[in-house]
Amino acid sequence: MDFLYFYLLFAFSGAFTTMITVWYPAFEAAKMLDPNNIVCQKRGLYLFLCFGFSVVFAPALLIIILNTEEFTKAFVRSILGKD
Repeated sequence: MDFLYFYLLFAFSGAFTTMITVWYPAFEAAKMLDPNNIVCQKRGLYLFLCFGFSVVFAPALLIIILNTEEFTKAFVRSILGKD
């Protein structure tokens, strides 16, 4: 049971960290580039889905945190459909 508590603590702290350093800045960049995009219009849904993704895939977030700038650029391009 202790393992579950430690994992949840790690997952939620990682999720909050990535919300501040990765997901929200990516949202702001996408909003500046294309304010009519559906992702930009549904801010609450976007943040909820990103937080849920961050909690579920917490161990993979270490790679994202280490490469924040490159990930943010690629993520914003994919949101806006500019592959």
